[in-house]
Amino acid sequence: MNRLISAALFLCLAIMAATNGYGAEDTFTLQGVVSTLSGEPVQNAEIYVYSSRNTRSPADFISTKSANNGAYRLVLPRAAYWGVARIKKGERFGPLLPGDKHSGEPVKIDPDTEKTLTLDFTVADMQELAQRREKGREELMEISGTVTDNGKAVAGAYVYARVGRISATLPEYFSGWTDNSGRYRMKLPAGSYLLGCDKDFPPSGRVTNYQEVALTTGKLPVAINLQLPVE
Repeated sequence: MNRLISAALFLCLAIMAATNGYGAEDTFTLQGVVSTLSGEPVQNAEIYVYSSRNTRSPADFISTKSANNGAYRLVLPRAAYWGVARIKKGERFGPLLPGDKHSGEPVKIDPDTEKTLTLDFTVADMQELAQRREKGREELMEISGTVTDNGKAVAGAYVYARVGRISATLPEYFSGWTDNSGRYRMKLPAGSYLLGCDKDFPPSGRVTNYQEVALTTGKLPVAINLQLPVE
């Protein structure tokens, strides 16, 4: 009997801790599956939940790690949020590094009156996401070059392209990670872009001198070298 009471008490305390003391009617359950681009379940992924689209700020809630079938579950106070999935090999917090995976642009989470909201995420490495965006596109123009920091080549950085100057969201396009020589390569549709680079993903928001580039169909590959943003 004592064991049953202890187990029930533990469960109640766990629920209260997960929802910061909100009543059941003021919460909802967010659940789903995290998978790779090929559809395979991802274990040890975490869902980061934010009260705004600004994913540079600390997350308001973080799920436990996904199970071996990719499933996750998180009880939240009833409100609208934005969420991303990510999996890091090293420390839990901080920017993503080569080999880490991310789901990309934050997804709106709006439970309305639902008690349970199912939302699946797909995560990929920067290189995989860049290659995926190139597939199925015709008439892409290539740009390439080197990312440097005080004149030295930087490995493990990336280049991104924005259609406008709004920086609260993720860039529309980005390259894979730079190699040991600091070299990058990316392909873009025709159009005008602002190019930047960073080692932190998502971009850290540090002072960046964007380079403007206008790409037209049939244009030869463009070489653009970029400097890491100022700390």
